[in-house]
Amino acid sequence: MGADARLEYRSLPLRDDYPRSLALVAIVLAICIGLAVSFGAAGYGALAIGLLGIMLARYFVPTRYVLDDEGVRARFLGREVARPWSEVRSIYAHRDGVHLSPFERPSTLDPFRGLYVRFAGNREAVLAHCERHVRKAA
Repeated sequence: MGADARLEYRSLPLRDDYPRSLALVAIVLAICIGLAVSFGAAGYGALAIGLLGIMLARYFVPTRYVLDDEGVRARFLGREVARPWSEVRSIYAHRDGVHLSPFERPSTLDPFRGLYVRFAGNREAVLAHCERHVRKAA
């Protein structure tokens, strides 16, 4: 086990992606105020805030990631998802994170079977860790 055998961090997109976060919050507030005004009842605005808050929870609530020699664990709102490296067949790097897929080729099932690991200012470290372990497991 090397010194960098474990990578542990917290991702909060609201903080990590600050310029776009302001736009998201402004859009959510505009939608909620628009609903309240158009229907003439503040309850509709409150309902919209609640529903949009639930739908966008991954953006507003932090996720804790642990990448080690065994695999990847993501903990969000008390629920933990774990994927051992032996189940990861391919990785797809994106701007905000990396998708760990159990399929060797892109599949329509990727969003349901894979695991998306967001970056938190540590793109290179996360990609290097994933690539090293996926190659080792292959």
